[in-house]
Amino acid sequence: MKLLDTLVADEKIINKKLYSSGPYWNYKNKRTLSELKKKGLTDFRGSSSGIGTSFTDNYATDIRDLLNFKGRFISKFFSLPLVSKIFNSQINLTNTYLKYNLENLATVYKNNFAVQSLIKKYKFNETTKFGCLSKFNYQGKDYSVHYLNMAYRIENLSEKFNFEKIKSFFEIGGGFGAYTHFLLNNFTNIKKVIYLDIVPNIFVGTEYLKHHFKERVKDYLSLKEKDEILFQDNEELEIICIPPWEIEKVNVKIDHFHNAASFVEMPEKVVKNYIKYVNKFQSKQISLISYDNFDLNTTSDPSLLNNFFDNKLKIFKKDHLINDYNRKEIYLVS
Repeated sequence: MKLLDTLVADEKIINKKLYSSGPYWNYKNKRTLSELKKKGLTDFRGSSSGIGTSFTDNYATDIRDLLNFKGRFISKFFSLPLVSKIFNSQINLTNTYLKYNLENLATVYKNNFAVQSLIKKYKFNETTKFGCLSKFNYQGKDYSVHYLNMAYRIENLSEKFNFEKIKSFFEIGGGFGAYTHFLLNNFTNIKKVIYLDIVPNIFVGTEYLKHHFKERVKDYLSLKEKDEILFQDNEELEIICIPPWEIEKVNVKIDHFHNAASFVEMPEKVVKNYIKYVNKFQSKQISLISYDNFDLNTTSDPSLLNNFFDNKLKIFKKDHLINDYNRKEIYLVS
């Protein structure tokens, strides 16, 4: 894991106030790093680790996978013979309920007309890799629930943007790379991509995109010694994956900038710094997505993001694809 080790080492010597995780993500990232070193990426979308909790579609059923050092130390109590037997029985029971829940979810998705319409319209290539549990089978093919939700977001944004006219794309905080993966599979006109996320999430996203796009992906190891990060002057697909501090070296123009949810989870000064570069890259189109059930103790009101863009963004709300709890997603677009 040379890439991961280098990212972790270099993060220690950069401006942490701007380029390291804020309070919302700090605890989560320490846990992710610990789980990565112990278990690797094989099942990061499954239930055997806590690697992807909060930024992937995994289902962690063992609380020990979600604890940091102090919690893991205390949880050794669960290893005592009698306690271990009881605790493992509870995990087995939880896994049984999870199995039933996923079966019900699959039934809802595969029989939903909106889902079927999206399947007819978009390509869904290899959407269930790395142990994905949240999936369903439709006409003999497995589909990731997460990817259907990505398709639904693109469908909503297509009311405002023509994705077939976009050549370059910049995403901050892209989860594990699913949105970029799906976008590139469906819009081959997009040839130049910058994908930015915090450490260690950027490692997961980089490796996920490498799995799908191989040598088209440029990781931090191939970029860190460069004085300037540029797109190649050609029509070949190029996916540049960088940690936050590398944004200072990027010198490109971007057709479309995208962020989903993470801006509201960052300190204000961090968001302002990122937007400075979004403006520098002359981003012609801007799309932000957030959630309406936010907690002001940990995140900010997504409608306030418009203040960072001189209140020039248009705001609208959409139901979730499967709107089980009457929740809505908030869209801000240029």
